[in-house]
Amino acid sequence: MRNQDLSVQSGQSRPRPQPDNATRLAIDENELAIRWTLSVKTLRRWRQNHQGPVFCKLGSRVRYQIAAIEAFERQVARFSTFARAYQ
Repeated sequence: MRNQDLSVQSGQSRPRPQPDNATRLAIDENELAIRWTLSVKTLRRWRQNHQGPVFCKLGSRVRYQIAAIEAFERQVARFSTFARAYQ
């Protein structure tokens, strides 16, 4: 079975086939919103306020590197709701 990459353009999702051995380096804002169960609007607000993971802007497209997402997840991880996530 082939891996599928969602290409979102003007609100339309189209699967784009990738080779089976391809390693994905980045995902778009829609995929990150699904991963974190957030709205795309929240991610856009975070970018505007210089919050959230580092992103790449390629023309009008926004991509998040998987390594940057995982680093951000480690940065905000905590064991208690008492501990601060952002320091």
